[in-house]
Amino acid sequence: MLAGGIVEPGGGRTGRVSAFVAFNPRPGVSRLFKVHGSAAAPGVSELPSATTVDLSAFRHELEQELAPELEAIASHGGAAAIAQPKADWIANIVRTHLKEAEGVDA
Repeated sequence: MLAGGIVEPGGGRTGRVSAFVAFNPRPGVSRLFKVHGSAAAPGVSELPSATTVDLSAFRHELEQELAPELEAIASHGGAAAIAQPKADWIANIVRTHLKEAEGVDA
């Protein structure tokens, strides 16, 4: 996981997640994925092959993506922050995606 964030609103509500993952199936080959959406069922999309790995830009993008969830919690009087999701959990989401979409065992 190159960068990741999760907001857990509590109270039985599902949180939101955003993360960027690099997958290196063999030397010299890299693929980048974005995990995003509901923490209960996040989506996975592959970034274009010409994407520059810019950790600062990835962090900025995930902060902007998760900001509405933080604002929603604050509007109800709650306090929330962006936490680091578990790297193994995020990696397993990408592994599952690759297996289901491409038959690839990662």
